[in-house]
Amino acid sequence: MFTSTTTMFQSLFIRSIFLILSILAIDVAAQAQKKLYKGQYHGGGRRTSNISLRNITKNELLTLCVTGGLATYNGDLSGTFSGHSFTPQMGLGAILRTQYLGKRLNLRADIRGFRLHSNDIYKDRNLDFRSTNWEFLALGQVDLFPYEKLMRRRTKINPYVYAGIGLMTFDPWGQMSNGKWHQLRPLETEHVKYGNVTFVYTVGLGFKYSHSYRWNFMFEAGYRFTTTDYIDDVNGPYYPAGNSFDNSISRMMSNKSTQPNPTTVKTGRGSGKYNDGYVIVSVGMTYTFTKHHTRRTSRGGNLLRK
Repeated sequence: MFTSTTTMFQSLFIRSIFLILSILAIDVAAQAQKKLYKGQYHGGGRRTSNISLRNITKNELLTLCVTGGLATYNGDLSGTFSGHSFTPQMGLGAILRTQYLGKRLNLRADIRGFRLHSNDIYKDRNLDFRSTNWEFLALGQVDLFPYEKLMRRRTKINPYVYAGIGLMTFDPWGQMSNGKWHQLRPLETEHVKYGNVTFVYTVGLGFKYSHSYRWNFMFEAGYRFTTTDYIDDVNGPYYPAGNSFDNSISRMMSNKSTQPNPTTVKTGRGSGKYNDGYVIVSVGMTYTFTKHHTRRTSRGGNLLRK
């Protein structure tokens, strides 16, 4: 049952990756075939390689964002949607709008802290885990509508897609029979050594709401593919024999089912077919470094600068 949900997630997002990469390729190719658009950024056709806060604000090249929301794990213990546990997450990011990648394509870097958690969908198996995680991502982001110099030309809502790669740290802990939590990785519950860092490949979509030159709001959701099946400390289909462990904690945490196996190997622990993944859903606020501002009329009303 739990493998079908994983297959559905992976099929959906793999197709999305190909779509996003196609959009990226078309956008970059279009920009390469034409001359740089004069007046696309503040300062007209003149371009400068001098990197300074003045030029960044003048051309509105740098945007910072803070986000928060929910994270949920997808793997051997989650199964159907009802088996997913949603936990808080928070992140910081920086978005760079370069002068040479067109009006839609942006470069982006994110850092995020979150916790993943799941109880077993199968009560007889009785496995669980929780893990504190950090992710570091490098992304390409493509906006549906082009960036415009003037606020009155910008759309209020601008959908976008993103894709990228990065690293994630993970540290699964499991709950013992006395209610206390114990770190699982050193126990080698499947007689397998694994690290606590994995590569991440991500794809997602969202939209930005334009509030002012400096402040905007965003909502996005994305799936993270990883290169490990040990975020939850569960991978292979076999329970090792209980007498193969040197200590009682490893033996107990390896097999918490209603029918522990003291001397023989038993199947049913995990699937071993798919790597673990997780979903990030975020809302946030962005701040763009710009010289533009909101000025007031003589009557005290607001008038966006043109």
